Amino acid sequence: MSLVSESDLSRAARYAVPFALILIPVWRTKVNTEVPEPYLDEVFHVPQAQAYWAHKWTQWDPKLTTPPGLYLWSYGLCALLLALRGSPTKLGTEALRTTNAVTNGVFLPWRLQNLSDAIHKARNERPLGAWLSHTVLNICLFPPLFFFSGLYYTDILALLAVIEAYNWDLKRSSTKGSSVFATLGFLLFGLAALVCRQTNIFWVSVFLGGLQGVRIIRQVSKACGASSLPAIVQGGLRNEIYDPPVSEASLQDYFKTAVSFAAVAVRNPISMITSVLPHLIILGAFGAFVLWNGSVVLGHKEYHTAEIHLAQMLYIWPYFAFFSWPILIAPLLNIILPKQFLPKYVDYGLPEKQKKLPSLFAVLVIVPAMLAIVHFNTIVHPFTLADNRHYVFYAFRILLRIHPAIKYVAVLVYFLCGWAVISALGFSVLPPPPRLLQIPSNMKPTSSTDQPQPAVEQRGKELKRNVKSRKTATKKESPKPSQPNPITPEVLARVQQSLIQRQKHQADVPRVSFVLVWLAATTLSLVTAPLVEPRYFIIPWVIWRLHLPTSVLAAFRQRRPRDDEERTRADLAMNAPRFLETLWFVIVNMVTGYVFLYKGFEWPQEPGNVQRFMW
Repeated sequence: MSLVSESDLSRAARYAVPFALILIPVWRTKVNTEVPEPYLDEVFHVPQAQAYWAHKWTQWDPKLTTPPGLYLWSYGLCALLLALRGSPTKLGTEALRTTNAVTNGVFLPWRLQNLSDAIHKARNERPLGAWLSHTVLNICLFPPLFFFSGLYYTDILALLAVIEAYNWDLKRSSTKGSSVFATLGFLLFGLAALVCRQTNIFWVSVFLGGLQGVRIIRQVSKACGASSLPAIVQGGLRNEIYDPPVSEASLQDYFKTAVSFAAVAVRNPISMITSVLPHLIILGAFGAFVLWNGSVVLGHKEYHTAEIHLAQMLYIWPYFAFFSWPILIAPLLNIILPKQFLPKYVDYGLPEKQKKLPSLFAVLVIVPAMLAIVHFNTIVHPFTLADNRHYVFYAFRILLRIHPAIKYVAVLVYFLCGWAVISALGFSVLPPPPRLLQIPSNMKPTSSTDQPQPAVEQRGKELKRNVKSRKTATKKESPKPSQPNPITPEVLARVQQSLIQRQKHQADVPRVSFVLVWLAATTLSLVTAPLVEPRYFIIPWVIWRLHLPTSVLAAFRQRRPRDDEERTRADLAMNAPRFLETLWFVIVNMVTGYVFLYKGFEWPQEPGNVQRFMW
């Protein structure tokens, strides 16, 4: 069936995507105009960057908690500009903020697009003007990320370093024999990520190392057809892995997958250690730093002591749902609503087995665990309720101050948002098996008496017939070609089933193993932080957003439109979630930006100093 061609509307939108990044320098300009002096954490970052610009490499503010990656990056960019155009000779707040805006408006979308193409195995052959995708634009406009592109904070560079390390790690995987150059590139950017922020260790070592291990295991194994836990363990020892797509997985499948991969890893210890050796080297370097420093953070150690804060893994789900509802709502309607109530161009054609609400078993396991975390592990950092300039301050006032029961009622919100976010990784449709292997319904199994003769015997009879025919036939006559042996339905069915299993094993859709690795890295990066800040959730959200499947859009492209109007409606249905996401992000950015710039207030203890609301 012919595919739907791209409409003029979609093509025009792709060319407009890069121009939307102009919003970033516009925001930076407004911040510099209304807030020319360093604000909040900039009070520490700006003087330190200026000290490095003056080549005072040993000067360090003891109140700074993160390594000097941001200041070195700004030094390099500004030194390059100085060499090219003779400025800036001095680094003020405006120039330093500009380096963050350039990072988010130029370097980050460039490297994000490379990573997106590699993850989804896409060849980006579009013209330069339309090279960036709509998804990459939306990531750069993500409100917490966009907001700090106008200030001098470490978050954007910390994300860029992780993205670049991910790019080089994928190069290691795609290069036969894992080339030395790709490995050195990963080590360089992996260590650079740690110089930007300490918690990046969980992304460059745990997350990327976990994905690398998953790739190696998938290369040396085949799909496991068993579903019982003992059979899965035995299959793992025979290099068979159990790793269903997220779209078909239950809560029990996550445990089974973890056990299966552990069994295969035990079966192949040398391959596993070799594949993750660069990640172990970076982990060892980080451990050496902690031993030398006596702590994970550099300064203010008394306010940033590590402690277990499991409630962070509850707060993250409403955070994701608040920002990403535009891309969640249509697929969720496909799961919740019966097919007859779905509009034609919102129907993704998901199989019935993918339209699953949370099971009773999942509710009985996860909800009590969440309630226990809320009761025993709700930690409120002194900074959280002492600083009313952050939106988290007001969220915690609602949770803790209005009524004691609200924090327990919120568990239902945590659970439903978590289910929606994880389910989003399963909004994909596996391609159907090859049409050539469709078994006709009127084909019946052949009996034993109808089986074709062995190939050698059959060939011998053909040769005898050919010799006889050459003796009796005229010169113009030639022997008729023999008919090929028929393929029995049993053989055809076995081949088809084998291809289906292989397709499920190799299809490029998010699987349970990815969710486990992503959850592990997210948990480790969050639960060790007692302070709750939206900035800490940026990297988990970006990784999740990049890995959302795109194959569900094929459901629309397989329908041949009757006219241009129907083609436009189908194209809008495919792109509407991303357009709605863009619109939502722009609205949030406009509201939070306006509040930050023009709705300042004063503290009684600091008259004359304007305080501003921010993430």
